Amino acid sequence: MKLNLRTIAATATLLLGTAGLAQAQSTSGNIQGVAAAGDTILVQGAENGFTREITVEEAGKYSIRRVPTGKYLVLQKHADGTAEAPKPIEIHAGVTVRVQ
Repeated sequence: MKLNLRTIAATATLLLGTAGLAQAQSTSGNIQGVAAAGDTILVQGAENGFTREITVEEAGKYSIRRVPTGKYLVLQKHADGTAEAPKPIEIHAGVTVRVQ
């Protein structure tokens, strides 16, 4: 019984110790912002070809997760067809960029 408890304690220590390493190796970040419900948010990466498009829901807040590191343009298109000027952003590993 003693050996099993030691094995479990050692395994738990190893697992908890490596959790931080996995997060440190992240190669993506997140984007958050606020827009009118029904607006479309388009994220385009010129360097890596990454593209993601979402429609803002009723609450007006949006979040785009797991965006690879790099430079991007964030475009906001309104439901009436008009658009805001593109906003340049840069994603760093493990960081959430807030678009205003």
